[in-house]
Amino acid sequence: QAGGVNVTGAGPGCGGAMELVAELRGRDGQTRSVRVPCPAVEGEGGQLRGVRQGLAELQQRVVELLAPLDDDHDDDEDESEDENNIDPNASADDPPPKKTKVQQP
Repeated sequence: QAGGVNVTGAGPGCGGAMELVAELRGRDGQTRSVRVPCPAVEGEGGQLRGVRQGLAELQQRVVELLAPLDDDHDDDEDESEDENNIDPNASADDPPPKKTKVQQP
């Protein structure tokens, strides 16, 4: 259960390599770190392209870590919708649904 995500970059001062670090802190206070190296890309704007590639990989890894939490949240929402018989397509501006009268023989 992630309470927040911090992303920091370690610059070229660390042996010339650059990496991105995401720290996920759960509601229980436990911290998990995800580290992704930024690839060295030659040419003009290469460092920026490397950071963008690293960010894409970091995002994918964070999403993978958070996916089980999202599934748990979706299950909770499904249960509450079933209990309340809420039509997710209904709008507050729509008229209430018509009630069908059943005639007894």
